[in-house]
Amino acid sequence: MTFDVREFARTARGSHRAELDLEALTPADLDADAARLVRTMRDLEHHTMERMRNVLVTATHKDARVTAFLTTWAFEKFWVADALDAVLEATGHDLTSPEGARRLSPRERFERRGPIARAIAGNIAGPELVAAHVTTGLIDEWITAAAYRRLGELAVAIRPVADMIIELKERHIAFLAEDAERRLSGSARARKLAQKEVKRSAWPLGAVDRSAQDRAYFEAAVFGGPEGAARAAEISALVAALPGLSDVAPTVAARLVP
Repeated sequence: MTFDVREFARTARGSHRAELDLEALTPADLDADAARLVRTMRDLEHHTMERMRNVLVTATHKDARVTAFLTTWAFEKFWVADALDAVLEATGHDLTSPEGARRLSPRERFERRGPIARAIAGNIAGPELVAAHVTTGLIDEWITAAAYRRLGELAVAIRPVADMIIELKERHIAFLAEDAERRLSGSARARKLAQKEVKRSAWPLGAVDRSAQDRAYFEAAVFGGPEGAARAAEISALVAALPGLSDVAPTVAARLVP
């Protein structure tokens, strides 16, 4: 294991407001569509604490290295969400995401389980479930990194903000990729559990709690059209390269492309 979790925690980055050139931003720098994507990404970053709750009621909470990473990961993602709020404030956009009905899909019913059901299922799965958690976390980071790159294309003025967030995510991806590779390579049961989680997850993680309209916009803005389909295919290829996940990789792309 080459990723230094202690160094990651020591160098965790908090508020970004002082380093962002917010005063230079104007309402013209962020149109309504790009602002909607910013709000959606902010909401997805805020989903981190619910994700932590769902993960840490399982055997994952007994893994000291993963738990240490997740603590700093959640801290950094909180401040990423704050940076996105700062962008919305600087450009005069509403911080509140519009209310709307959620997408109801039978295949996403599993994602709506509460912590008690997750704890019971996690205890049955055992410690190999950690592999599924780091794997789905890795895939989610690949997806959201693609979304931030797309945001930088849609609103050039805030590309420095998107680039800063992507830089932070590169460290998150480095840990998750290393840990997923190690765990999937070492256990057939871990691969089986990861396959199951990948197949039934809604992407990006936290999407089930967003409105159907916001999800549809996210999918169209980031993964719509030929260029978006190419982004989804790139993510699918990354998933396929993980040990034992080649058969389920196409499901990720299929759920991203509108």
